[in-house]
Amino acid sequence: MRLRLLILALGNFAMGVDTFVIAPILDPLAHDLGVSRTTAGWLITAFALAYAIGGPVLAAAFGDRPPRRVLLGALVVFAAGNVLTATALDYPWAVAGRLVAGAGASMYTANALAAARAISPPERQGRAAAVVVGGLTTAIVLGLPLGALLGAHAGWRASLWLVVGLGVVAVAGVAAVVPHLPGAPKTSVRTRLTPLSDVRVVTILLATWLCLSMSWTVYNYIDEVMKPAAHGHAGRNSVILVCFGAGAVVGNLLVGRLTDRFGAARTIVCVAPLLTVAVTVVPLLATTMAAAVVLVTCWGMLHWMVNVPQQLRVTAAAPQTAPLVLGLHQSTIYLGISTGGVIGAIGFSTGGRHGIGYGALCAGLAALGLLALTFRLDRRERPAGAAPEPAATAGRL
Repeated sequence: MRLRLLILALGNFAMGVDTFVIAPILDPLAHDLGVSRTTAGWLITAFALAYAIGGPVLAAAFGDRPPRRVLLGALVVFAAGNVLTATALDYPWAVAGRLVAGAGASMYTANALAAARAISPPERQGRAAAVVVGGLTTAIVLGLPLGALLGAHAGWRASLWLVVGLGVVAVAGVAAVVPHLPGAPKTSVRTRLTPLSDVRVVTILLATWLCLSMSWTVYNYIDEVMKPAAHGHAGRNSVILVCFGAGAVVGNLLVGRLTDRFGAARTIVCVAPLLTVAVTVVPLLATTMAAAVVLVTCWGMLHWMVNVPQQLRVTAAAPQTAPLVLGLHQSTIYLGISTGGVIGAIGFSTGGRHGIGYGALCAGLAALGLLALTFRLDRRERPAGAAPEPAATAGRL
């Protein structure tokens, strides 16, 4: 069972590297394809949009198939998309590759988690899911700086070939060790979008979208933001990316404890304003290596503290449709990546590095306004005289 879980985690590792590694190599990629840095940034948006839109649509089309077959198909499509990008001779070809890779990725993680639960005994399903999700965290800590360093020394195409190699190994592993499992009941796209008729669900998802948009506004332009600190040195860039990953691990560990103790609402009330400050000051103040290390570590920590409390809040708003809501939440994350690229492009084209920070600030202020609205709606839905939900209960949802 452990080998099966590690193989499933390897696929998630490949998805994570592919999601994060494009931003640090966009400068040489743009130069090679003959486009501007801002235009090249749309490659991140293309991948994220394909993931966000493809998730519900492809799940409706193939969600009833056996997970092993879906995992293999998802990995093959994902690897093919990265081959297209790695061999691209012009920009449209690269965009097509990112769209294909995003569509493949959108079908992998949810089915990997379903397979992990199915092959694990009930008392170990939580740990099994943690192993699979751990592939993404490992990608941020190890795969991201490794891919960026490889891209700096061997060219941006080498980073994508690394992702292709990881995908091929994952295909072989899934084919060899993951058993045949029954598929889930078929669900239409309309059914999957049913939770969007609930105004509480919609506002919480919109708040999550804006919180992540403001953070990805900066990350999508991290190579430009860190130029004053790294001076174009690949080793310094890798150190900065390692700091982002280390902060992500700390944030991921810390947010679970905070939500267990204080509840999801109180946690996001603290995290969202701090993240807004972080994404604003990173482009403004990360002008030396020391400042960049401190600020990026804090930013990475806060970035990874948004997902859990918002996920808990949105499932608490619609517990009867929790699996569908979680799918929408995952799509929202990737919508945040795509719109972050748009905001970053606008900010960079109008104000350079500082413009990126001001663009992130605007998204952050909008996110805080929406969060305030979600709390107001929560209070309206709570019966008069009812006590707030205990923090420990919220943390176990």
